[in-house]
Amino acid sequence: MMRRRYGLAVLALAAVLLAAGSAVVVSGQLLAYQDGYVFFTSGDGFRVASDIIIRDAKTGGNTALKPAPRIWARATFNSSGTVTELDLSRAPLPAQGSFADVQRFAVALSTPAPNPDLLAYAATPGPDETPLPTQHFSGKPVLVTFIVQVPPITPFTSSVYITTDQSGWNAQAIPMDRIDALHYQITRRYPSGTSFRYLYDRGSFQSKEVAQNGLDRRPRVFVVPDADVRVIRDNVYAWQDQANGGVNQVQPQVMPTPYNPAPFPNLPCLPPPQPPAPGHKPPPPPAGCPGAPPPGAPPPP
Repeated sequence: MMRRRYGLAVLALAAVLLAAGSAVVVSGQLLAYQDGYVFFTSGDGFRVASDIIIRDAKTGGNTALKPAPRIWARATFNSSGTVTELDLSRAPLPAQGSFADVQRFAVALSTPAPNPDLLAYAATPGPDETPLPTQHFSGKPVLVTFIVQVPPITPFTSSVYITTDQSGWNAQAIPMDRIDALHYQITRRYPSGTSFRYLYDRGSFQSKEVAQNGLDRRPRVFVVPDADVRVIRDNVYAWQDQANGGVNQVQPQVMPTPYNPAPFPNLPCLPPPQPPAPGHKPPPPPAGCPGAPPPGAPPPP
């Protein structure tokens, strides 16, 4: 009996060691955590177990942190490639493992399935576009993450949006989240086969992105593929209101008036908008203009 119990204990220990040996651990920074998937800044997305364990990376105990963009995480994968544990930290974690070791676990393209309704919509090109190749879409929901790099001159307090033809080119249709000084991201769910055009802006039509030469750029065209997830990486070269010599740079909103004929000191002095009435002297030139009274002088009678 003792020999049998000893044998069972050895088998149980072997099973535990085998299970532990099949686990793979990697560390990195999170990009998103949504709908049963976790995304890292490497661009890879992985399935998450329904009973995932979330712990503090430093203490190994419970944590109030939630998986979110810019949070560092140590992910543990089981033998089937599902993330079973995330150890979270606000501070960078020591490099552990390699994403090359778990690349085989990343969500991949799904088997295409025909859907004539979506196919007809997606395969219809615009008037100035090349016809799209024939594709078949299932209409399955796809998590699409947009990551955009903005120019260094972008004000740090600026918000960045995606404007699309589906929103009637509303300049604030899709607000993005800042992930560092030069990058913004947003994750949305679209049915595969959806086709739309889009541009980036800073909240107004005057601050939309322009091409590398400073001129208007054509909207990007995107067709949602039959995939579990898709990551789109774009670059904004310049904003319309910051382009050198652009006619749409921010302009003064104050017009000269009879009471303020020279509202800006860098503009030329303007003559009175109309001649004085008979018997009245013309008003003195504004301050800074030739013939203007010195500062503090009493007004003329």
